[in-house]
Amino acid sequence: MPIRDSIINASGALFALMVAFSAAGIWNDAVAARNAVQREADAVESAMVLSAALPDAARTALHESLRAYLQGVVAIDWPAMAKSMPLDNPAFDQSEKHLLGAIESVSRQDAALAGASTYAPLLNQLLQIRHARLARLASSQAGVTWAQWFAMWLISTATLLAIIVCNSHAFRMQIVAAHLYVLVVSAAYFVILAHDRPFVGKISVEPTALQTLLKR
Repeated sequence: MPIRDSIINASGALFALMVAFSAAGIWNDAVAARNAVQREADAVESAMVLSAALPDAARTALHESLRAYLQGVVAIDWPAMAKSMPLDNPAFDQSEKHLLGAIESVSRQDAALAGASTYAPLLNQLLQIRHARLARLASSQAGVTWAQWFAMWLISTATLLAIIVCNSHAFRMQIVAAHLYVLVVSAAYFVILAHDRPFVGKISVEPTALQTLLKR
């Protein structure tokens, strides 16, 4: 009957729309996460270069604070993000403390470097590090919501049942159609799960740019 094909096509189209909607969000989250990490690394590198205008003691203290910040990000922040820890977890306070210390240290040089052309850019780069850090942490909490997962599961299950019922007149066709649909749906779920969290899994965003700065 024509209604049989209509039910299957409508259910399949709804599932495809849900997958496309979720995949678009995942892709945007992954791009935002990579951009945030790169901005963070660029800002740290720029701050280290601009610190040449500081007095020797202040420059050394700033470099030590930034190196301690990078070490905390790589050693503490990344494992915490890989475990999808909430943003208010105390683990993230370690690197935050070093960054705030660096900003405070440079702010104290206002009187000594008020006329220096590099003072404002240096302070701006430190603030950029903080902005990029917050964007990175926000990206670590991104992903498919439980409502999206439930909707995709409900629609895919309903479509599978429709395929089985509508092909009940031909057992072999019923088995083949059901298996093909399960294979396609499994592939879609696999792709979404693999990219769901930008900092989780084998293909997650790595702190390579930040690790490079530590080796200098």
